[in-house]
Amino acid sequence: MERPASPEGVRPQSHYSALEAEKMDRPSSVATSADHPALREPTTQYRLSISGATPLSLDDVQAVDVQIRDLSVVVDTSPSWLEPATYPQLFKERRFFGPKKPSDKTLLHDVSASLAPGSLTAIIGGSGSGKTTLLNTLAERMSSPRLTEAGEVMFNGVKGVQSARHAYVMQQDVLLPSLTVRETLRYSADLRLPASTTADERRKVVEEVILELGLKECADTRVGSTQHKGCSGGEKRRTSIGVQLLANPSVLFLDEPTTGLDATSAFQLVKTLKSLAQKGRTVITTIHQPRSEIWDLFDNLIILTKGSPVYSGPMKECAPWFESQGFKLPPFVNPAEYFIDVAAIDNRTPELEAETVERVSRLKAAWVEESCTRYGPNTTASETEANAGHHKQKSSKAKRKKKQHATFFRQLAVLTDRTFKVTYRDPLGMLAATLEAVLMGIVTGYIFYNLGSDQSGIRSRQGALYTAAGLQGYLMLMFEVYRLTIDILTFDREHSEGCADVVPFLLSRRFARMFTEDLPVPFLFSVIFFFMAGFERDAEKFFIFFAVTLLNHYVAMTCAMSCVAAVRHFPGASLIANLVYTLQSMACGMFIQSNTIPVYVRWLKWITYTVRIALSFDILDLF
Repeated sequence: MERPASPEGVRPQSHYSALEAEKMDRPSSVATSADHPALREPTTQYRLSISGATPLSLDDVQAVDVQIRDLSVVVDTSPSWLEPATYPQLFKERRFFGPKKPSDKTLLHDVSASLAPGSLTAIIGGSGSGKTTLLNTLAERMSSPRLTEAGEVMFNGVKGVQSARHAYVMQQDVLLPSLTVRETLRYSADLRLPASTTADERRKVVEEVILELGLKECADTRVGSTQHKGCSGGEKRRTSIGVQLLANPSVLFLDEPTTGLDATSAFQLVKTLKSLAQKGRTVITTIHQPRSEIWDLFDNLIILTKGSPVYSGPMKECAPWFESQGFKLPPFVNPAEYFIDVAAIDNRTPELEAETVERVSRLKAAWVEESCTRYGPNTTASETEANAGHHKQKSSKAKRKKKQHATFFRQLAVLTDRTFKVTYRDPLGMLAATLEAVLMGIVTGYIFYNLGSDQSGIRSRQGALYTAAGLQGYLMLMFEVYRLTIDILTFDREHSEGCADVVPFLLSRRFARMFTEDLPVPFLFSVIFFFMAGFERDAEKFFIFFAVTLLNHYVAMTCAMSCVAAVRHFPGASLIANLVYTLQSMACGMFIQSNTIPVYVRWLKWITYTVRIALSFDILDLF
């Protein structure tokens, strides 16, 4: 049953302290305190959540207890022909053939922790300590044949994060700058929530997320970018969290969410995470040097150094533990900075490095003994065997649940509407495409103006047709490659989260720009160039010319998609696009007869699209 929505006037708009107090006083179907019995003993009792049907309320959260036992990750760093990054080492060792010298690097070593529902856990440590590696391993975002994992991570007694509803907030905000916060969340809800939900239900979830994260004041403000200012850094980060919160996750992973924020915005953001955890979620985040006020908001801490833990447990027990090891927290010192410094290795001089290595080794050895006492064997052998079949059943359910996103046609409609809105809110981009067609038509039309019908004129007409078939398509090819390398970041995030598929994404780009670019640009170029060049003024032949130019446009768009699919960044994608264009220019048959090309490269003519377009013009006797 859906919880009645609170009136908008009840909640303050953006003041975090008032918002948090209101949430704490509001009744909920989920325990919102760590004192609740279900949170103290998560393995004995779990609340049922409506998220099993449709996640319509953020207050209904299925409690998930996370148990980490002896987690280790090792990467094989030996050189291989399959890894280009290892080529320098491969040539250095001169082991081109035969068995390679084994070389392993330990990324994580014997990490154990107990993360109860309703808790906020911080993973801290110096640079290179393994914070993000641990977070990505828990979220199962690290996959490579060179990685070897040991130990286990249990979610409610089941191995694998896929058995629990979870979400991952990346360190960088991947948002469309021309959309408002509310529009961003609405489009994400339309893609993310199951097909069984109605539009009104999705709108209610969006409004609840806006109020939950204190985004009401900026809900109708565009996200913005470095060129066009919009939301602040803290508002963008909360919007990114809101996108993931729409699925009502029980476990929320965040990779350094305070990066790039000022002290006040970082403090407010962590308070928001704390309020989300108090609803019953298990929130796990990496964080870099939190201020002292943020330190007090954490429930659990995992302090790493070179992949090994020196402490993993409740925040309140951290200072007593280090004090028992001879490192008493000085007064008026930020605890996070002090403990990170104690667990760090100073390699500025050999003396300091030897001293700090010995200190860190003592801390790691002491914690190994303490960890064996705190975190004994998680399950017995019989319990592990019993969980095996249960894990398979849960995994199959998780896979089916992962597929419960928007249908193909809803994705197509939502992505088309979003792309159309992004397009018309970029008037400079629309003007650039239109102006390019007009100027290219005028310039090429002036060069090939009113061509004659004699022998020299026929040769000139062939050059004009090649220009129409090749140059116009090339310019649109490069323009689309540039735009697609920007938009593909959003698609990659949504596709990795199971919200958007490839075919709806590609089709939506063409449907959204059909009347703003795909039809006007070839038509304007055709009108200007066809009549200025002096081709036969016949309506049928003109529209055939336009149809072939339109086909050339769509082939260029498809080629751009293929280039960006191969390489995500613009330098690499544009290099592939130029290579493809160069090959089709040489082998299209306009400069050399295809039957005179050497037979072992003659096949190139079949993968060039200009030859088809040029032959279409030739067969139709347009010149």
